Amino acid sequence: MLDDYPKKIILKDSSECTFSIADRESITAVKGLFPRVSPDDLWVMSRDYTRPESVDLFIGSFNPEENLHLIANMDDTVIGLGSIYFSHFGARKHIGRVEIIIDEAYKQKRLGTWIILELATLARFLKLEILEIELVAGKDDAAIIASKRINFIPQATLKNYLQDRRGRWMDMVILVKEIHESWSDY
Repeated sequence: MLDDYPKKIILKDSSECTFSIADRESITAVKGLFPRVSPDDLWVMSRDYTRPESVDLFIGSFNPEENLHLIANMDDTVIGLGSIYFSHFGARKHIGRVEIIIDEAYKQKRLGTWIILELATLARFLKLEILEIELVAGKDDAAIIASKRINFIPQATLKNYLQDRRGRWMDMVILVKEIHESWSDY
């Protein structure tokens, strides 16, 4: 499965992008992505990726036993990152948590859809049974629609759960996708 990478995909505007699986050497290339991500997208992340020490912590936490990162490159520049976080132990060992971040200039080109499709395929390789993604209603509506198109099912909406950069309340939508043994021929 991982031998299929690097893999080329075509975006909505007909430009070509290459997907690769991060390893210890290539994960450092994501440093250049964070400054090109919308401040609103960075705000909902678990760390403040505007700070170099947070980016270094992200890179330092690379561990193929707990996370897999799909890097989207165009002309040797990282334009997107899809991550699956997982465990091999306990009640959640069958669940992968997904995070996707995209260069602001490459939004609305279906890069996020391509990344999430690829992550669903990689989840099978990781022997995961469920993928979970948390999105923000109002801010991530396009991602919510794209996720639903590939059978992510909304499981919960946590009303007034998050705050935007101005302190206004936002709803978080939790979507899950069951990963099947194989794709059907239908």
